[in-house]
Amino acid sequence: MVNLLEAAKFTVYRTPVLNRLMSPQYPYKLDPGELCAMVGFIDATRGTGAAVVEIGVAQGDTSVFLLEHLKTTGDDRTVHLFDTFAGFTETSLDHEVQARGKKRTELDKFRYGDEARFNANLRRLGYSRFQVHSGDAAEFDWPSLGPLGAVILDIDLYQPTIEILEVIFPRLVPGGGIVLDDCLPDTPWDGSLQAYEEFIQDHALPFERAGHKGAVVRAPE
Repeated sequence: MVNLLEAAKFTVYRTPVLNRLMSPQYPYKLDPGELCAMVGFIDATRGTGAAVVEIGVAQGDTSVFLLEHLKTTGDDRTVHLFDTFAGFTETSLDHEVQARGKKRTELDKFRYGDEARFNANLRRLGYSRFQVHSGDAAEFDWPSLGPLGAVILDIDLYQPTIEILEVIFPRLVPGGGIVLDDCLPDTPWDGSLQAYEEFIQDHALPFERAGHKGAVVRAPE
């Protein structure tokens, strides 16, 4: 059976068109630098009990990365995973269109999500130390999670990003931090950048780049 499987792989790998099935690809929406920053915050807060969080999970590739890192390093914390599973909220979209001049057609995405399927996919891969929170993360009862160690904030739009930053920043433990995605100018998703720049200015924090398009907020020392 093993020899047959290897023979099949040999054939597929060398057959035009079919070889695309075995071609390497980068599966994550976050840059390596963003993922490295998140790993740093996870490792720095291990043993504190502070929560590990991803806000905006899409189909779950980065969720798998986080779960695998905790599993392989013996970190028994639960990963808390947030998404509406129905795209952006109407309030957030309205703000982008009316206050930021964005085109709704550029932003009206990520409606393919399904909470039950997302849960099933992670459990099929053998993961159990996670909890899914369905709904608007800006309205979540964040004190219920206790202190926060490492957070990926990847919800792209201005209003939910600034609201969540304000509520989670005071909950970070020393050594912890927040990784924000899509902090680049002149893109449909630059509401994240605007929220980040306003937040760090209000809190006298430095601009810290992570990878090509990410940015970091570190816990106060």
